[in-house]
Amino acid sequence: MKKRMMLCMLCMFILFGAAGCHTSKRPEPQPTADFQQAAEVHIVNDIQYELTHNLQKTGEHVGIVIPHANGVKTGVEMVAQLTMDKTTEDCNYYIVDWGDGTWSYDGPYASEDNYRPTAEIRHTYKKAGEYQVKACARNLKSGLLYGWTEASPVKVSGDEYRPDFIADVTPIGSSSAGEGYGFENIADGDNATRWLSAETDVAATQEFVGYLFDDWYTLDTLEIKFPADAAAFPSNISIEYTTDGGLVWYMMPRYYYVLPNSEGYYTCEMEFPDPKGATLSLPMYGIAANGVRIKCVNYSSYSPGGNSFSVEEMRAYGTKGTFFYTSYDGYYDADLSNMWTIYGTAKTEPRVYNNVGDGGQNPWQFRAGATMTASVEWTAWNGAQLNWSGYEAALKIHKESLRSALYGGDGWYYNEATGKYAVDLTEYKGNPRDDGFIWATGSAPQHLDAQNHYTNNSVLIIAARDFMLTGNDTDGFLQLTNSKKQVMIDKLRKAMDYMLTTLNGESGLMTIYDPRNNGTVYGMASNYWDSLNFFGYNSAYENILFYRSVLAMADIESYLGNTAEAERYTTLAAKIKAKFNDYFWDNAKGRYITSVNVDGDVLDFGVTFVNFMAVSAGLASEDQAKQIYDWVDGKRTVAGDTSKGADIYKFKVSARSNTVAIETVEVDGLHYWWYNGHSFADVKPGMWGEYGNQMQNGGTIFYTSYYDVLGRVRMLGGDNAIGRFNTIMAEFHKDSLRRAPRPNQGNYYQVSIVGEFPESGLVPLSFLTGIIGVTPDVKGLKIESCLPSGMSFAGVAEYNYMDRKYSIEVNKSLTAPSIVLDGDKYVVKVPAEGTFFITPENEVLSDK
Repeated sequence: MKKRMMLCMLCMFILFGAAGCHTSKRPEPQPTADFQQAAEVHIVNDIQYELTHNLQKTGEHVGIVIPHANGVKTGVEMVAQLTMDKTTEDCNYYIVDWGDGTWSYDGPYASEDNYRPTAEIRHTYKKAGEYQVKACARNLKSGLLYGWTEASPVKVSGDEYRPDFIADVTPIGSSSAGEGYGFENIADGDNATRWLSAETDVAATQEFVGYLFDDWYTLDTLEIKFPADAAAFPSNISIEYTTDGGLVWYMMPRYYYVLPNSEGYYTCEMEFPDPKGATLSLPMYGIAANGVRIKCVNYSSYSPGGNSFSVEEMRAYGTKGTFFYTSYDGYYDADLSNMWTIYGTAKTEPRVYNNVGDGGQNPWQFRAGATMTASVEWTAWNGAQLNWSGYEAALKIHKESLRSALYGGDGWYYNEATGKYAVDLTEYKGNPRDDGFIWATGSAPQHLDAQNHYTNNSVLIIAARDFMLTGNDTDGFLQLTNSKKQVMIDKLRKAMDYMLTTLNGESGLMTIYDPRNNGTVYGMASNYWDSLNFFGYNSAYENILFYRSVLAMADIESYLGNTAEAERYTTLAAKIKAKFNDYFWDNAKGRYITSVNVDGDVLDFGVTFVNFMAVSAGLASEDQAKQIYDWVDGKRTVAGDTSKGADIYKFKVSARSNTVAIETVEVDGLHYWWYNGHSFADVKPGMWGEYGNQMQNGGTIFYTSYYDVLGRVRMLGGDNAIGRFNTIMAEFHKDSLRRAPRPNQGNYYQVSIVGEFPESGLVPLSFLTGIIGVTPDVKGLKIESCLPSGMSFAGVAEYNYMDRKYSIEVNKSLTAPSIVLDGDKYVVKVPAEGTFFITPENEVLSDK
């Protein structure tokens, strides 16, 4: 056994090693010491459902609504909406008995004085009939049961629905009670047999049973049937999956509520009701796996002992293959697809307040992947992740955030009498100077009600261009109006004009004249990095986005047929590029500086993400890009840096945000740090913001790897880019990046991935936009791959463009492009060399 484990671990090392050292051979599933397995079996029967024998005593406080209860169809997913009319300490999860012999559950959901969200639990009926649906809730703090509700009738019509289950499986488990209670019983289609674990008197004993599959699948649903006469049922259960044949198991956070990133800080008691014959039917939300299991995390602390866990049957439903796929194959493809599913669409993730548009909604203990944050600062990122995804609910919110964005007063003006810029907060109310400043949201001008962000204008233009060019639900987009009757195209032009004139962008250098954002220690931050007030006045970050927005505006005008305007913007972009390099490039250090403040002080904190953004945007030359990456990769050092060499990538998943500690630069006894009203002392030794402890000062935010990888793709090639990307992949394989280290004083913002960082989804997206090379363009959907030498093909199973579905593959063995209709999807395959476009008219053309 030990020898086989070592071989498998060696396989993992080879797969996730340096660029070019990959194998295309799929790693075979290998057992590990923590489970036993039965012989491979071929399942032939569906689970025979049985109505629960749980008494389901009627209780209070839970309400259930089933939309269209009299018109439910077999084979079509329906939703039950659940509410709690009582404020509870901690969160609750909800359970629905669908009346057909199945239960589903989901959570956690808040129930607070001011906010009681509607929970949504999904189900697909297989047979027509009239069913009585009930629901209950359990509190994670007290374990109290609320409900069950009175039965709600549901009428289902249609032909019998029989989805294909995964038939070729190897049953596995932790232990068994002996002969006749083996793992193979969960696959035999016989409710008279069961798997039964060994008996224990220890409540914390963990037991599990499940399957390894014959291949990798994108999972749809997991069904688990329990005996009606079990002597005990676990308090806490976990649904888990594996991508490597059982070496590493990952929990589904909708079904168990102590996430890896909160272990040791949070505990809960699910006190799961005994299904007593019912079958759990659980959506798996497209997670990719080659094995699943249900685990007893612990029995109730009130149990008298003699506990054992039992399961009668288990079925997994899904489609062979993964969302992203490569010639590396195996768990690489599954992990890549899951990184997207968890952090890109985040459909697998819990939503405590059930708000898809609020990426920061979950309390600390449930910080997970998030779909989006529907404010202007995030719109370009949201669009990059969602425009093509087919996630209609999220895309609708994104489109609405573009529509509702407005321009208004900026809160300052130039006082001709004094010759100085001055603050005038009344400008926010009436916009007397007709400013084109884009507000943070459709109702608030400032981020955190404190900061003007001078990236919003650029971001909105980029986001609008990307949405328009992807072509999904875009009819009339440029004529949409917001609450102020501002028309979309006029709003975009007004936003650009503000940057060109008010901020003097026509000169080639955009300058923030707002006296509150002057780039000094007394100033405010001017962008997403809201603690870093060195971003102000002449800031590299803002000017990179300004450059990109000018190119985006050229695309918009070109799309509208305004050739002269498009050419004007293209010419201006060239001017900005030259000015950017003259002004921000430091020849001695071989990197871009951070900013120049209103006092003329040149500031350079070794901001890695500014340099990545510049390279990925096309602002850097090949020589400049090489110097930048030699610096961050530790091939050379910069004098005066706090972090050097390999330490720059200490956190593996992304580079430190800055290599010069904030606390090493002091002006008038103050540091370049804004937090909660200028708490400058936060970065001093021993404090939570000290270098290396906080994401904005020597820590890291995961999304910056998007620009890191794309910069490498653009300037250094596929082998270099995949080397960095595969380091991230190796980290993801350990724990799905469900981590939030707390180095000091409870601060969990050292390495920011989960929680209010929906932009984490940009990192797996870099594989699509960089390695596969798919991006929307005025000419059509552009495909320009950058496959590394060890990868012969790569693809994505679904990409939505111009209201059509595509699968797209780039392949080194092909010499000509092709497009074939397969069902409702167009299958596009193109050679890895060259540039191709899927046109709006649905042709695939080579750009020769």
